[in-house]
Amino acid sequence: MISRGYIAEKVEVKYLNNSFDENIILLQSKIPIDRTLGARLLSSSENNKTIDFLIEALKIEKKLYPKIEICNSLVLCGEKSIQPLIACLGTIGNNQHIDVPQKEFKKDSYPLPRDIVSRTLIRFEQVALDELKKVLETKNTKQLNEAIDAIGYICFYNTTSDIYPMLKTCYLKYMHNNLIKWKIIRAMSGFVESKPFLEEQKQLIEDTRLLQEIERSLKFVGGCNR
Repeated sequence: MISRGYIAEKVEVKYLNNSFDENIILLQSKIPIDRTLGARLLSSSENNKTIDFLIEALKIEKKLYPKIEICNSLVLCGEKSIQPLIACLGTIGNNQHIDVPQKEFKKDSYPLPRDIVSRTLIRFEQVALDELKKVLETKNTKQLNEAIDAIGYICFYNTTSDIYPMLKTCYLKYMHNNLIKWKIIRAMSGFVESKPFLEEQKQLIEDTRLLQEIERSLKFVGGCNR
């Protein structure tokens, strides 16, 4: 695990007197455990440049544990991280969906977003929604795809009142894009008011995977499995 950058808890206590510059040197080290340590130490930094350095590190990090620690620190830095993270949606890593997957997700939970930035944003829960909602109006479909995942996840576990109409508008705007439609159908599983629209789309859609996703969302909207 050391080769992947793992360090035990509380190791950072020995380095609490490090300067900001010393922590940045650790974050940018060629040694994975140093990068993990640097990221962890930066979680309590009040330097205005901390978030920028963490995000730049996240863009190039390949090892698991430094990546985890960078994301942890971005969350611990608070709401200041939200806008810079949103700007990176869909741009880090290559794990994002590019097509509607043929395999159904059959668990009773909401699927964890695949995009690492989206996964980090959901940890802010409802605090991130105001900024995420703005992305529903973007023309950048890569960013939009991952924002929908984050919105869907947050709203599935937290009651909200004003996002469903925005999702519906976005869906109608991208009627030609099955990936966006699939993601929005999934996100609608967190909104009781989506039931009539999903029932309507069920009659109009012919694509098998979209129909399967509608059925799954309707089960949650109807109170099953939740």
